Amino acid sequence: MKKIICAALVPLLCLYILFPARQTPAAAEEAEYACIRSDDIYLYAEENDRSGLFILPYTYYVKVLAPGIEYCRVEYLSDGPNTRKVTGYCKTADLTFVDYVPERPYLYYTFDVTYTIEGSAPSLSSDGFLTEITVTCAYYGEYRVGSKIYCYVLREGEFGYIPRPDDLDFDLNGEYEEHLSSAEPDTGAGNFTDGNGERMSTVQIVFIVLLCVLVPVAAALILRPPKKPPYEPDD
Repeated sequence: MKKIICAALVPLLCLYILFPARQTPAAAEEAEYACIRSDDIYLYAEENDRSGLFILPYTYYVKVLAPGIEYCRVEYLSDGPNTRKVTGYCKTADLTFVDYVPERPYLYYTFDVTYTIEGSAPSLSSDGFLTEITVTCAYYGEYRVGSKIYCYVLREGEFGYIPRPDDLDFDLNGEYEEHLSSAEPDTGAGNFTDGNGERMSTVQIVFIVLLCVLVPVAAALILRPPKKPPYEPDD
């Protein structure tokens, strides 16, 4: 039984040595920015998944203020005429850390919302009374409740949620792909990556091939029954 357990643990031990579990990515400790590479990554008010504020815009970035094992403290957007920076937390495993400073890290997108005063008489508008008011909203991200989608916005200095406009549309940020293609040119030899999406070295690839060949042989030798019985047969 011990031999069987040893045979099963040999390949697992080798793989652990090659690809040790990483709780906090090494890149997180050095990165200044992280890219949003999925359309369901939340910015949280606290370090738990029950405090989601909004889904960050896909392909844009957050500034990493403090890396962590499970959550990173991040900053999104900056102070401007219609915007105000917000700080919160993102799950570390959801972020793609980069080693460059993006030229356009945040999405700056504003739109106007017009509110109509219900029950106002038509004659009031001709007398100088306001029956409508239009405000400018700065878009931060989305918040989904079932089939309904809301926008998290900054409106007249206050954060809040409004129904997502049907015509809301913005351009994606292509900086990540540009840096990826310039840093990792296609050599035609194929790209092998580990479970964390990082390129494996040639030594690692060769070791895996040898492991696949040698482990079955080693297991067969370990489990092979002895040629001689461990006891003297009775006469």
